[in-house]
Amino acid sequence: MSAPYNPAPGGQPPGDQSQWGGYSGGNYPQQNQPGYGGSEEYQQGGYGQGGYSQPDGNQYGGYQPSGYQQGGYEQPSYSQQPGGYGYGQGYGSYSSYSQPRQTFGIVGLIVAVVGAVVLITGFFLSWYKVAGQEIKFSDIHKDLNAAGSVAPALPKAYFGWLAWVLLALVIIAAVLANLPIGSSALVFRIVAPIIGLAGVLLTLLALNSYFDKAKDVGATDVGIFKHSAIGLYLTLAGFVIAGVAGVFGPRRA
Repeated sequence: MSAPYNPAPGGQPPGDQSQWGGYSGGNYPQQNQPGYGGSEEYQQGGYGQGGYSQPDGNQYGGYQPSGYQQGGYEQPSYSQQPGGYGYGQGYGSYSSYSQPRQTFGIVGLIVAVVGAVVLITGFFLSWYKVAGQEIKFSDIHKDLNAAGSVAPALPKAYFGWLAWVLLALVIIAAVLANLPIGSSALVFRIVAPIIGLAGVLLTLLALNSYFDKAKDVGATDVGIFKHSAIGLYLTLAGFVIAGVAGVFGPRRA
């Protein structure tokens, strides 16, 4: 009867080497590990022929994540993505929203038309009523022409041609200020009120000079607002309304 097998240190049962995977001397050096006499291929920096190899971007069964090229990270391009947020085509660039589209300034145009009607009406109605006699714009013009060279320059110019030029300029400026003509509309939004104010001031100055001359020749009880009638007030109001019409400007769509 044989004694139980008790291998000495460093020994192993015969025919069992494949089972113990290279057991020797109580140590467990696994194949291809550093420091245990592994394969020369591992010691040179590899992991062996059939083992795990370090990914280089061309393995994993051909899969390569998008945006990673040659070991570097490439940021995704937003300009080519449909529905992007301002990086290209998506919702449009900033420049398409920087300047809102302009349309006709309906309110300003209506006010300009009202101003024009009030002005023209004022030119044809009575400016003064003295002793039951009505004095209109045209009557003052005739009186100044009859005076000839004695008539003061400003009233003669105003009742001759200047008032009509101011009327035309303020209406044109008010209309252009309310048209969708880009930055030019801003210019007329400033010009229209200036012309309207100039129309009021020149009307008052021309009347003041006219009545001062009348006083010099012996007229009494005369003045800008003495015996004044509706025509004068409509003229002054028309210049103001037409000038204010330009302030509205074109509508922003």
